Amino acid sequence: MGDVSNIPVGSPPVPPGRHAAPGGWYPDPVDPAQERYWDGWQWSRNTRPRAGAAPAGPGYAAYPAPPAGGQPPARSGYPAYPQAFTGQATTTADGVRLSGWWWRVLAAVIDSVIISGVVCILAFPIWRTMSTKLQAYVDAVFAAQQSGAPPPGLDIAQLLTPREQLIITALSLGVGMLYHVVFLRWKSATVGKLICGLRVVPVDRGLSTDTLGWSTVGIRSAFRVMPGILSVLSVFVMLDSLFPLWHPKRQAIHDLAAKTQVIRPDVPGR
Repeated sequence: MGDVSNIPVGSPPVPPGRHAAPGGWYPDPVDPAQERYWDGWQWSRNTRPRAGAAPAGPGYAAYPAPPAGGQPPARSGYPAYPQAFTGQATTTADGVRLSGWWWRVLAAVIDSVIISGVVCILAFPIWRTMSTKLQAYVDAVFAAQQSGAPPPGLDIAQLLTPREQLIITALSLGVGMLYHVVFLRWKSATVGKLICGLRVVPVDRGLSTDTLGWSTVGIRSAFRVMPGILSVLSVFVMLDSLFPLWHPKRQAIHDLAAKTQVIRPDVPGR
């Protein structure tokens, strides 16, 4: 495997358009007899022999360049340029397909439904008490209408006390963290990701079958769960969810913190 540090700075140029070049295998700037993986943002350390290449000699290999206003014909062993290229890698550095944004959204929705269901079951006594209070308020409103008196006011704090709110918040945090940590450590994926055929791997290591470390799953789970508990961090939650749409390696903020990527291993990467 070649060393990316051997590539001369500024010469030769990166694939055409630099960050506009799709992830894939290109002639190695150091050794034209082999190919080096371009992840859509920078050269990786992954190399492979180039089929039919002449022995290495002076000079550098040429890069396929897209013609103006059109899509170039596909060349054997090289990725074709899509009509509307986003500037993002489509695979990990070792060639495993990255998850699309919509698959990640669907997995997150499934996980949220599961976590919310468990929290609701655990907090059932609180919801039952709240329902009783709400029914008593509705009865008081009807009684006031029948007597011609003004309807009573509704105090939200009476329906759900600060203590009960704190219990629900603690349950949401505890269940969410336990859910993500256990499944990421056990399966490298939550239930939602398993259903959608997704898996979490260390960044640029799509072929890895190693168990994610405790620090990795802990950091990823904390960045994923804790901001959702506090309404003041709703902007962060939205930004975190949208981040894979423009990040070169399709990572969310919690992926960047934990140094992970989400892949669809059952989909061909090239």
